[in-house]
Amino acid sequence: MTGFIIYFTLLSIAHLFFCYFGMHTPRKLTKPLLLLSLAACYACAAKPVDGAVLAALICGLAGDILLIWEKNDKFFIPGALSFTLGHGLYALSIFRRTPGATQSHLITAAVFMAAYIAVVAYMSFRLEKHVDDKKFRVLMPVYLGIVAAVNVFAWVNFVARINSGEGRFYAALITLGSMLFLTSDTILARCMFVRDVERPNFPVMITYIPAQALLCFGYIGLGA
Repeated sequence: MTGFIIYFTLLSIAHLFFCYFGMHTPRKLTKPLLLLSLAACYACAAKPVDGAVLAALICGLAGDILLIWEKNDKFFIPGALSFTLGHGLYALSIFRRTPGATQSHLITAAVFMAAYIAVVAYMSFRLEKHVDDKKFRVLMPVYLGIVAAVNVFAWVNFVARINSGEGRFYAALITLGSMLFLTSDTILARCMFVRDVERPNFPVMITYIPAQALLCFGYIGLGA
């Protein structure tokens, strides 16, 4: 695993370098390698392999490939759908791993759900005035809400793991990864609709890469 972490760190640094300096050809070549590498790592290191987690990573890979061509709108919806499916699979995988009876987590879930509803509502309110297409005015808060739902599942799992005393570290990785994913997607939405972010690929990827990596390693650590 140490060798993979070194390799993935170097690949990530190279990709971020290409993003920062606008080197689009090597950026487009290295971007698919990120999720391909994480999917391969999960398939080899997880014992046992959870098909939902592996499929979520592959959905991320598909989304990355489809969204490489930012100026081609016909790939945007399929790319967004790939990520949406991936988030759903991540949420399912967290739910399966949360210890204790579902009823015992309802208060925790309600607290975090209320907090994230407020966060998504605020972000959507700030962004929607910059969105001209009515379709995206609806889709943007829905998508951010789905990503936020993964965060809620992650927090519920983390709190349950703290109480049980098992798997707290790996549950924390999943929670942090989920939070970074929401951060990355919020930055992406701002880059798309407000267009006031310099070198837009850089801030999106500097949060997206660790988000996916933390989710991958967290699921490996928690097992099935």
